Amino acid sequence: MQPVTELSSVDLSKIRALLFDLDGTFVSGDFIESSAYEKLEFIHKSGVKTIAVTGRPAGWCDLMARWWPLDSVIGENGALSYYKESDRIVRDTYLDSKMLSTNQMKLAELVKKIMTKYPEIQLASDQSFRQWDIAIDIAEEQKVSQEISIDIMNICKEAGAQCALSNVHINVWFGDYNKRRMARIVLDRLNLDKYDTIYIGDSPNDSPMFRYIPLSVGVSSVITYTEMIDCLPKYVTKSDGPQGFIELLEIISLTK
Repeated sequence: MQPVTELSSVDLSKIRALLFDLDGTFVSGDFIESSAYEKLEFIHKSGVKTIAVTGRPAGWCDLMARWWPLDSVIGENGALSYYKESDRIVRDTYLDSKMLSTNQMKLAELVKKIMTKYPEIQLASDQSFRQWDIAIDIAEEQKVSQEISIDIMNICKEAGAQCALSNVHINVWFGDYNKRRMARIVLDRLNLDKYDTIYIGDSPNDSPMFRYIPLSVGVSSVITYTEMIDCLPKYVTKSDGPQGFIELLEIISLTK
């Protein structure tokens, strides 16, 4: 990984869209830092398309699509994308909505299996706002060891489920979608492609995006996942979390 300061002015001048993760990247701790939000708003007003790409739930995405300076928000690790059009929220899903109830039943059975082995495990506090996945809390309000987290992921994979590890949750779902596949759909809708964009994230669940977007950036904590992440970003910031996000946007702002 190269320092983010090595991004060339030629590459920066081509950026027409910013895609970014939330937890551990745009948000860290208990609140959104005003400086990070102000940078996002500035970039959006400069004409760069802004797309949040997160494992957070549908309910949260609805609010973000309505009130944040975003052109789209991808939620539940690629299950859905929401955006505003003529003052109404358009809600797209990767899978046919007819599959939702079946997938929810399969997830409920999988949760029972996991909790039989690990009764202390708890679902994330935002679970009631989710549609297509379950989120197991490993670091947000509960603490789960890396060993147990890896075993839970293996149980899910053996059951035919997909799973992704973030800095706060293990997200589990049934279906062939991920952040990358939904991002491609969103970019197509905006008449963009991956060469027009830059992505910034922080953890293993960002790996599909690091592989897909040529200009991929990790905040500094991505270094701690080098043994667990399938594809590392091309660049890395000096700072972590929102400060790393700001670091990148300050570099981009110089070309806008």
